[in-house]
Amino acid sequence: MTSSFLNSDSEGKQVSRALTYILIFIALVALALFLMPLRLAVSMAGLEDSRFSAREISGSIWSGRIDSAQLGPFDLGDLDASVKFLPLLTGRILMDLERPADTSDQGLRATIGRQGKSLLVENVTTDLSVGSQLAPLPTSQIMLDNVSVAFANGRCQSASGKVRLSLDANIPGLDLKQGLLGNAECQNGVLVLPLQSGSGMETLTLKLQGNGFYTARLFLSGNERAWALLLPTLGFLKVPSGYAIKVAGQLGQKGEYEQDSKILYP
Repeated sequence: MTSSFLNSDSEGKQVSRALTYILIFIALVALALFLMPLRLAVSMAGLEDSRFSAREISGSIWSGRIDSAQLGPFDLGDLDASVKFLPLLTGRILMDLERPADTSDQGLRATIGRQGKSLLVENVTTDLSVGSQLAPLPTSQIMLDNVSVAFANGRCQSASGKVRLSLDANIPGLDLKQGLLGNAECQNGVLVLPLQSGSGMETLTLKLQGNGFYTARLFLSGNERAWALLLPTLGFLKVPSGYAIKVAGQLGQKGEYEQDSKILYP
């Protein structure tokens, strides 16, 4: 009887000691997470290898700051950043990014991170300046509305959300004030933005691969007399039922002009 009591008491102490160790371990992990700097979270997420960069990253993962953030060639500005808690429990690092709206643009809201080998960009709403990235295409700005894209092993896995591309060109016979509209989608592992005007007579198809290589083709339907003189000077080539131009390049590098042909644009 005494021996059984002693064994039970010993087992109880062992269980209590093990439980204490587990609680200490959980507390240390929680403390490490609470004190983790945002810069470390960015590094662990692998974002620095995914065309995401910044001049400075400061603060904790719960309340951080990313100055002069950039995704590929696109300037995102100065962002407030915080890591989502629940995904951390499953080994995912997802960051909410935000830049307040002002008189010049609608600001930025997005979630960006990694899941395994997948790059995730979720629920992006913002305006991005295209600049000369797609030159000589006369594009000026791209507007994203709740756009989500996931790449894995360099291939587009899923894409959704609305995209609007504005054109900075004064071409007679065209009214493109509303820009070209469409929804993001994946086609054979490539991110595709099939955009068109309200009339459907003008279309732009932008394709982006996981390595940053892109092609963009702009087609204008019609045969306005003034186009024969103007559009060739802008890089357009006459094709059946209209004019078209295509550019190809690498994100972050200047777009390369590519001559049109009947093979590319039958």
